[in-house]
Amino acid sequence: MSRLTTDSRLLLGASWYPEMWPRAAWTDDVAKMAELGFNIVRLFEFAWHRLEPEEGKYDLEWARQVMDLCHRHGIAVMVGTPSAAPPAWLTSRYPDVLRVNADGRPAGHGQRKHASHLSPRYRELCRSIVTEMARALSGHPALHSWQIDNEMGGRDFSDEARRQFHAWLQRRYGGIDQLNRAWGLEFWSQAYGDFAQVPMPTASVGSIEIPERHHPSLIFAVARFNSEGWTDYIASQCEAIRKYSDRPITTNMAGNALGSDWFEHNRVLDRVGFSLYADVDHYPWQLMKLERMRGEKPDRPFWLLETAPNWSGGGKQWNIHHNAAGVQAMVWKCLFSGASMALFWQWRSHWAGQEMQHGTCVDATGRWRPNKEAWTLLGRRFAEHGQWLLEHPPMPPRVGLMLDPEAAWALSIDPIDEQMDYNTRLRDDYHLPLVRHHIWRDLVNRQSDLSRYRVLLMPMMPIVPADLRTRLADWVRCGGRLLLGPLTGYRSEQFTAFTDRTFGGLEDLIGAESDLGFSAHWRSEHVRVKFSDGAVSRTRAWCEAYAPVTAQAIAHYDGPGEYGHGRAAAVRHRLGQGTVIALGCMIEPDVYIGLVRTLMSEAGIEPLATGSGDVLVVPRAGPDGTLAGHGIVNLAEAPRAITLPWEGTDAFTGRRLGPAIELAPLEAILLKRQN
Repeated sequence: MSRLTTDSRLLLGASWYPEMWPRAAWTDDVAKMAELGFNIVRLFEFAWHRLEPEEGKYDLEWARQVMDLCHRHGIAVMVGTPSAAPPAWLTSRYPDVLRVNADGRPAGHGQRKHASHLSPRYRELCRSIVTEMARALSGHPALHSWQIDNEMGGRDFSDEARRQFHAWLQRRYGGIDQLNRAWGLEFWSQAYGDFAQVPMPTASVGSIEIPERHHPSLIFAVARFNSEGWTDYIASQCEAIRKYSDRPITTNMAGNALGSDWFEHNRVLDRVGFSLYADVDHYPWQLMKLERMRGEKPDRPFWLLETAPNWSGGGKQWNIHHNAAGVQAMVWKCLFSGASMALFWQWRSHWAGQEMQHGTCVDATGRWRPNKEAWTLLGRRFAEHGQWLLEHPPMPPRVGLMLDPEAAWALSIDPIDEQMDYNTRLRDDYHLPLVRHHIWRDLVNRQSDLSRYRVLLMPMMPIVPADLRTRLADWVRCGGRLLLGPLTGYRSEQFTAFTDRTFGGLEDLIGAESDLGFSAHWRSEHVRVKFSDGAVSRTRAWCEAYAPVTAQAIAHYDGPGEYGHGRAAAVRHRLGQGTVIALGCMIEPDVYIGLVRTLMSEAGIEPLATGSGDVLVVPRAGPDGTLAGHGIVNLAEAPRAITLPWEGTDAFTGRRLGPAIELAPLEAILLKRQN
């Protein structure tokens, strides 16, 4: 049998749980998948009990039979490792592997993700089942790829976790006196005499939650430790798989994926994958996630590993709805943005257990659920146009917006004001305005290759490590255009204030020193920012005023009698062949976009289109790197219009379109440029 693993086709399918069903149902399910044009299925990620009913006694014959059936129908298989759902024999025999919650109580069997990613015993048990799966299934011709665990995240407060945290601190700081000095622990007499005395605060990071009143450097250290633990957990399973298989390995990020550093996690994986559930009116919000996926591994397609085929039902907060047009818009916005796979969760409704009400392709009786026509059309168009899309990937953006999980941690530990949710503010104030103005962009990380970009935007990054400062300066000197701030560079890597210069040396990059830092809280109506080009904006939260040294002031605070009145709110600095604009405060999105457009114009970058900001426009590159077409999706449930610089033909319908294009609600167009 030949392998079904070619990258020359787009992949469409669903998650399927044959362990829940008698064998008689398997054939009907797989035949229906093939009827839709599905060509991949995700299997086994919760099947540990069936795969290893007793410790060390494995049963993978049934799994091979499922894969045989899929292969006969031309359906490839993504194998999931089952570590998100350890069986009862495991947690009963080894209760020390259970994750301990913030309240001190261990998680219990019957949930999922109830074991600790930090437990050495649990990691070894995971390696055992994963090794056996890799040994048994790697040679199967249906095997396409592997998924590690499922929607990983969370923290552990067990004694073992605390022991590992203390060892981590000792490796990082060497001695307790060094830690006391680095964190300034004479404040409130917080200094420790031994690493074993250091607590693990239970405050979470990566969200708006205001944490317990504890030392911010300590909370930040716990976040870093936890994140590194997840990277090691993923790497352990990858190592076991790679001894037997060369198939790509992925996993599915979920939520805003800011509680740990997914850029680091994905470095040990071959593909970036994610779960994406959103109601239709939230579709524009999801673009930041898609562009983050592309930015994490810009040299290869990412994978949509879960989305709802019609509605969700994991809980009241996830009760979202997709009609037929909405399902297609969801999938095409992912595919056009750089995905090469889309999986629905799930294929067939569970007849028992959690999430029975979740949307599926068929119900528990095997009857079709709504949107079959949408799945069928997707299957047909994937087959017809997949080759072209894979050969014409998204053009590399020349504008990058930096997203940093550590910034999310910092601004949840010290949130400045009650509206300072990092994910929301980055999305609404900085990313969505780029979308609305059709500025083609990537989400990048502090370790990304800056040479890919001509313009870089860095708002809300409290910590700018020394190595990044050096890389930024080198990039700007070579012609880069950097828009820095607000709320950027004011904390050290220990999450403390600097004691020599306010921005710890970033002043040399921006060509200015700090003149005054002040709060605009409760006074924002009395303070305006006036730019030299006539633009005026309100501000809020925290403001920095600059004293230009080699830079030029391009905006000033205006508020007679208020802090900062008459001082520089933004400066422009020429450095080598490039330019830095430093922004000292939060401003209104339209004014911010004006600064972006200025830098884009200097760098020779134009917007992709004009017209409705509800329309996603993605440029696709030909083999020679030139523009070959656009993927276009109306993300609104009403007609919208845009204008492109050229005409083309919609590959889906054969219509000649452009430059002005009217789109029906939630319509997707694959517009190929005319030669």
